[in-house]
Amino acid sequence: MKITNLVLVLALSAGTITVQAQNSDQAPQAPNTAEADQAPQALKTETSVPSVTIGTQTWMQRNLDVVTFRNGDTIPQAAGDSAWMAAAENETPAWCYYNNDPANGVVYGKLYNWFALKDTRGLAPLGWHLPSDQEWTLLINTLDTSAHLLQMGGAESVKAGPLLKTAEGWKEEAVEANNSSGFTALPAGYRVHWNIEKTAAPFFALTESANWWSSTPTAGTDAWLRNVYYKNNQVKKYFFHRGYGFSVRCIQGELEDFWKDNNDQNK
Repeated sequence: MKITNLVLVLALSAGTITVQAQNSDQAPQAPNTAEADQAPQALKTETSVPSVTIGTQTWMQRNLDVVTFRNGDTIPQAAGDSAWMAAAENETPAWCYYNNDPANGVVYGKLYNWFALKDTRGLAPLGWHLPSDQEWTLLINTLDTSAHLLQMGGAESVKAGPLLKTAEGWKEEAVEANNSSGFTALPAGYRVHWNIEKTAAPFFALTESANWWSSTPTAGTDAWLRNVYYKNNQVKKYFFHRGYGFSVRCIQGELEDFWKDNNDQNK
């Protein structure tokens, strides 16, 4: 999906993607929170991360919130529009808080561009790895055994959304949300790589949608992700420009060990 110099805004209630021009001053206001003094510690080892086992996978229950790569190098923070757009243009790693407000990080974690995921220094903490598109599909199929039968553009499941989403914290009461899987999806929103004029990099959909990168690129300049939205029960599979800022979740196990264990179970 490559549309030159346009901002792609998810219009998920209708199962479509709408192309719109947006101004940076239209970003939703950050929610008030009384938890500002409860910021999570940097996730360095598997023992410091709340997790949940769903089928054969063990997932983080929180969005990633690290500021260093696994080797200790600092991941650049790109708070300003110019810095965020430059990272997308130059294909370099970057993170930010929604609306550049650290209070949002306490609740939702950080937003990362996809270049942070592909960096060879390692974004996932020790004992974890970044989920591939295939691993996201396995999660959805575990929660919705009929998902593989679905023939609906964009939607990977029409049932699994409520099982992933928290019952509270969304713009309106999320449809049938119950978090029965324990995944604890919160609506962290996202940041685009640049607007139509290429003068700003606005934020969208805080309290409305949750979006997570996969480690799998598409051809060209995009990568795969998963999305849930407050108005429906769907889990959607999209690809967007790698310069977008989305949330990140990790799966327990080093990548080599994870595939070895799963291959052994399948013998």
